[in-house]
Amino acid sequence: MKQVASSRGVELVLVDHTKPLLDQGEYDAIVHKLRPNKDWERNLQEYVKARPSVKVIDSLAGIRIVHNRATMLLPLREHPEGVVFQKPGSGHNGTGGCNYARVQSPTQVEILEGTTLDEAQSLLRSAGLVAPLLVKPLWTDGREGSHGLAVLHDMGSLGLVLQGGLSSELKPPLVVQQFVEHGGVLFKVYVLGHRTVVCRRPSLGDFYLSQEARAAGVLSLPRVSCKSTYAAGSPELRLAAGVVYSCGGAGGAVCSTADLPAGPQQQQRHQHEPSVLQEQPAAPPDWVTTSLAGTLREKLGLQLFNFDMICPVANSPNGERLYYVVDINYFPGVDKIPDFERVFIDFLADAVDGDRARERERQSIDELAPAPPPAREGSAGSAVGAPCRPGRSRQASGCEAVAMEGAAEEEVVAAAGGDADGGDGLSSVPSAHGELDRTLGAEAPSAPAAEVTSGVYQPMYE
Repeated sequence: MKQVASSRGVELVLVDHTKPLLDQGEYDAIVHKLRPNKDWERNLQEYVKARPSVKVIDSLAGIRIVHNRATMLLPLREHPEGVVFQKPGSGHNGTGGCNYARVQSPTQVEILEGTTLDEAQSLLRSAGLVAPLLVKPLWTDGREGSHGLAVLHDMGSLGLVLQGGLSSELKPPLVVQQFVEHGGVLFKVYVLGHRTVVCRRPSLGDFYLSQEARAAGVLSLPRVSCKSTYAAGSPELRLAAGVVYSCGGAGGAVCSTADLPAGPQQQQRHQHEPSVLQEQPAAPPDWVTTSLAGTLREKLGLQLFNFDMICPVANSPNGERLYYVVDINYFPGVDKIPDFERVFIDFLADAVDGDRARERERQSIDELAPAPPPAREGSAGSAVGAPCRPGRSRQASGCEAVAMEGAAEEEVVAAAGGDADGGDGLSSVPSAHGELDRTLGAEAPSAPAAEVTSGVYQPMYE
């Protein structure tokens, strides 16, 4: 990756998160992914205060939202019917094809520690949840058990989960989510600034929904949608090969399907392969995924994440297509994307160049503005970090866990770039810097509430 970065004029530097950032260098951007760590957050805050021009990817407030399954899907719940997108150029009265897309999140219930079986069953009934259901850990921040998953067919078997008897990775606090039949395939949509990359993955197959599974009551699931767990030559690996399509970046919203693998109708079928290869739902159109990515980017204040999207088997025939988002992950395993080194470095370069272009624009405006009155003697001045100097090597800090999925290593990396005039790849997204002081060092309760402030969800911590 360092070689690819160098070709773009970007220098990657490994940062020691246990030492003061201010003693380690001057960076244009910092990309971080660590388990909850107050010392690192204070370290980052001090650096941002001293050098406010640094680009932080991503904000602590936004990361905390998607580290909690009780809050990660809030942008899709602002309206009871979800978020609606219209196909560009279809007109307000378009009726042919899929002109509208509605995106929702499945109904879910949070089960806190200490909840009894009777209380849990009552919560599920009140929410209208019916088997089969998916049981997931509340926290997704890399702590032990973050990747646990189970399918619940019998409400009575929930007691085994509440006691931690099903799996050491699955015990309260939990989220119980309504299962939506979707043909055994989900779509992982990777978001890197204004770039989206859509990949196909196997999901919950027939075995876990069979009569045998229902008789078991509850089944612990493997990481069925994690590409790194697939055996070489397996049907799952063939399904997950390549990219369905990719769109965007600083250069515009052009979409490419060059890496698209053979479609389901072209793939050879084998008698004993799982049904995931027998019948696949169509991928959501690019105008749906790019519009949704933009909405989530704005609402969450994040630049580097992915979301898991499913297409329900039962859908509307009236020109409106229904989709569900079932999970959002911060800084996912981007190494699962073909040519991920180039994609990731392009993202970093676009982020830094975009900020530099905006800074030049602000300086031009300041030069035309009247000079401010001189400060009174004895008045306090404001500390402002020196901006990146032309001709200097840019340094953008990133995480050594770039190629990891799940919990990150306790390492942080830094990167920098040249002075090319890049497009404004991040202009529509609120800055992360103003959120650091408000969120630093706060203890996150099991279910933080959220409010909308300037288009970004801000967790409310006690």
